[in-house]
Amino acid sequence: MADNGTAGKAVKVVSILLALLFLLNGGMKIAGMMVDQFAVWGYPAWFQYLIGVVEVLAGVGFLRRPTSFLAAVVVVPIMAGAIYTLVRAGTAPQAAVPAVALLLSLFVAKKSR
Repeated sequence: MADNGTAGKAVKVVSILLALLFLLNGGMKIAGMMVDQFAVWGYPAWFQYLIGVVEVLAGVGFLRRPTSFLAAVVVVPIMAGAIYTLVRAGTAPQAAVPAVALLLSLFVAKKSR
């Protein structure tokens, strides 16, 4: 769906914000900065790197209109998993960031089709 005007501008701004978020968070995971946290959550170390690579690729995808839909669709289950993990770990307030990212990704997916 080609969307001009206010909604199109909103998608562009939200996509840039999501790109920054996923490039930063994915880069941290690729750099191995969350190995201990993933272990606490019961995930193997390799899983952190896999999620990091997917997040960085999605971050790049959010920067281009033709790939923003795919980037949004890819990160929705990752953010759902992050929410589940944080709630299961007893740190539900920390789930706010992935919840917002999930909702914003759904917005981008809907408006980018």
